[in-house]
Amino acid sequence: MQIHPYWKKKIFGIEIYKIKFLFQKYLYELLGITLPKMSSQKDYWNTRGEAYMSDILDSGFEDRELFFQNLLIDHLKQLEFISIFEAGCGFGWNVKRIKQEFCDKVVGGVDFSLPQLKNAENYIGGLDIKLLQGDIINMPFKENEFEIGFSIGVFMNIHKKNIYKAANEMKRVSKKYIIHLEYDEDNTTERLREYRKPKTNIISHDYREIYENLGLKTIVFKTYKDFNDSYEEHLKSVSGTLKRWQNFEGPEKYILAIFKLNE
Repeated sequence: MQIHPYWKKKIFGIEIYKIKFLFQKYLYELLGITLPKMSSQKDYWNTRGEAYMSDILDSGFEDRELFFQNLLIDHLKQLEFISIFEAGCGFGWNVKRIKQEFCDKVVGGVDFSLPQLKNAENYIGGLDIKLLQGDIINMPFKENEFEIGFSIGVFMNIHKKNIYKAANEMKRVSKKYIIHLEYDEDNTTERLREYRKPKTNIISHDYREIYENLGLKTIVFKTYKDFNDSYEEHLKSVSGTLKRWQNFEGPEKYILAIFKLNE
């Protein structure tokens, strides 16, 4: 495993990213103080984005996160569509898999991180996938350009002041369905809720309330309680060691929600 320079930056011999996390953690545990959530994560992801692909692919994380990607694929097979895009496509991990599974579909993605998109150019190879730079709250796509829009672990990085802007953009660009695999503190374990509470880059949203307020219909809403057994089965196929300083958080890290737009 090659360690990207981003993860090597240290102060007094301790990695900077660990110092930030531990400071937030102990501030909350000892004093009950949580710092404000990050209002914008562009600087964060333009820096971390350089290292994110290697962090996922070289650490054993991919084998475990594959469970959620498989969950998305299984539900896409139950929907009729000809085009799909990912909001926050990163280095292209999800859109590449979708194009391979649904080779006749139009696949696209948007991300504001140029380092991520640069890595995506190499990762997706010669596959016909339309990737653009842009902000989720103002996406460079036409109205109803794709039949399905989705995100996995991206909207939890959007500040509450912008969440309705982002949801409205998903509604504008998507013609038939919107799918989210995202963090929901009201539908997780107490252990993970307490662990994530002091993190300034993770923000919980009530997706069902948001999209129903925008006039969409919830057709699927599942939590870790619904897919915990299948996650345990998936783990049996994972043989590699997780080479990260934090453990994989498990099925409770996301809910799965599918919303249908009025046609």
